[in-house]
Amino acid sequence: MRIVIATLHVRPSAQAVALAAGCLAAALPEDLRRQARLVDLFPEMPLDTMADAILAQEPELVAMPVYVWNRTILLPLAARLRERRPQLRLVAGGPEAGAAPEALLDEGGFDALVQGEGEESFRALVQALDNQDETPLPGVFRRSPRGPSTGAAALLPDVDSLTSPWLSGVLVPPAEGGVLWEVARGCPFACDFCFDSRGSNRIRPLPWPRLEAELELFVRSRVAQIWILDSTFNYPPERGKKLLRLLAAKAPHIHFHLEAKAEYLDRESAKLLGAISCSVQVGLQSAHPRVLKNIHRAADPEDFKSKIHLLAAEGVTYGLDLIYGLPGDSLAGFGASLDYALDLRPNHLDIFPLAVLPGTVLHRERERLGLQCGAEPPYEIIASPSFSGQDLQRARLLAAAADIFYNRGRAVGFFTPLCRGAGMSALGLLEEFLHWLQTEKRFDEAQLLATEQWQPRAIRDLHMEFTPHLLNKVGRSHLLPAARDLIRYHYHYAEALLGPETLPVESEQLRGRDLWTTPWRLNPAVRLVRFRYEIIDLLQVEEMDLEQFTNLFRPVGSAALFIRRGSEVYCESLEEDFAKLLHGSDGSHSPREIFAGSINRREGEEFVEFAVTEGILLPPAESG
Repeated sequence: MRIVIATLHVRPSAQAVALAAGCLAAALPEDLRRQARLVDLFPEMPLDTMADAILAQEPELVAMPVYVWNRTILLPLAARLRERRPQLRLVAGGPEAGAAPEALLDEGGFDALVQGEGEESFRALVQALDNQDETPLPGVFRRSPRGPSTGAAALLPDVDSLTSPWLSGVLVPPAEGGVLWEVARGCPFACDFCFDSRGSNRIRPLPWPRLEAELELFVRSRVAQIWILDSTFNYPPERGKKLLRLLAAKAPHIHFHLEAKAEYLDRESAKLLGAISCSVQVGLQSAHPRVLKNIHRAADPEDFKSKIHLLAAEGVTYGLDLIYGLPGDSLAGFGASLDYALDLRPNHLDIFPLAVLPGTVLHRERERLGLQCGAEPPYEIIASPSFSGQDLQRARLLAAAADIFYNRGRAVGFFTPLCRGAGMSALGLLEEFLHWLQTEKRFDEAQLLATEQWQPRAIRDLHMEFTPHLLNKVGRSHLLPAARDLIRYHYHYAEALLGPETLPVESEQLRGRDLWTTPWRLNPAVRLVRFRYEIIDLLQVEEMDLEQFTNLFRPVGSAALFIRRGSEVYCESLEEDFAKLLHGSDGSHSPREIFAGSINRREGEEFVEFAVTEGILLPPAESG
């Protein structure tokens, strides 16, 4: 039987890895696995293009993992496939297949649904379809002439017996790309808004020998990033520490993305995280214990803060999650949580509206709790007794303002100094920014909420324009030069970090060139930036606020160079003559012309030789 397992990804990215599809294919018997093909789809593709990509494989069966965010695309795709190939067997899986199977079966015209962890159920279904066997199967919801039928609930597969999609060759790790790496299944926690723990309130770690072999494969394949799929990698704490020691021993050069629970962090785990290249996402959700209690989570704000400070002390990159619209929360409560979260200076702050997902406790209890929510994906909260629809819209706009100003605007490093300089809370500054965008810049709500359309350069320009408005309003315009310098610094630092590397060259490559008369050009990867203050002094703002800095230092001006080497960004203050050389190196003027007698040739050639060997200056571009 020819099988296609089609995955609709969120967008093209290093995370667009068809792991669920790979697990299903790897679980098939060898003869069926050889006939299985994985097809990657993306939302910007027209339906017929998606259908063409699937049907080009001449499948007899098509399976699709269905999630909240892709259901509205995959159901029309299933209808299109049925229209073009009526005899095709269509199977759906994923969270939506377990949450509301009857609706999905009817709306999508699927022949069967696979519920829960699907490897064993999908294998049994494929074999049954191949043999035209209509016996009810555990974990499978099937359409039949007599109506929908289902077998017993699916049993959780034994993780020790699962075939690795990576080690079996079903999925191939991409060189310099990213992979999704499953290290455990299940969740010991029972948060009411989530169904990670459905069917098993425990952690089921994958076999250690498999994890070691997969990591060794990723290293051999020169993978650059790994997203570790474990909703709480650090529970129990010793399991998490064992994993971190493995990462440090076998893959210190790979960047890892992990999710942690703050209460299980300690000084040792923070040190282990600090020893590897990683970013850690921590679920805060709300800063209010009474709100968290409503969804069966517990948190002590002071303890949470102390655990985050452990990460910061070890130089670990960390992000936080917030949810607005939780039962018992309000607009004022969300604002206080926003203040609390930003005061912890996360590298990224993800803010979501509550989704009342079918199959969760919140969905089952929604009427008792007075939660009004959408009946269709994404099942977002519409209103609650403590959070009106109008207040929810205000929360959406504040979340968008935070995403634009803080996350996409590369503001992590200057946000707190700017708040303190303006004498405002984080919430107060974001409210002022949102008001300014709406009244002064005339952005409508649709533009503000489409945060993915906002580009860092455009936001940097808005930062530079908003800051004088802010400081003038509070009577602190004297802080403006330092504030704008901070914005420049952190923008260019982030862009250098995310941009191309500046690599040194061998001195032999200079042989045969006259350093003094060659018209060199500045490497496009290099960022050359003018500041009002001396850049070395400006970096002291981390230790003091803008008012103190302005009282202590004078705006003497400086030029700085930003380059990236490996994972490090170097920012150097430049001598004026060296800055003059770099500014003038446009590929058409030689050092002799740039300096025009202002320094002697020997000194000038020393500048040029250093800049060229460091990769800062390049030879003239070859003419076509």
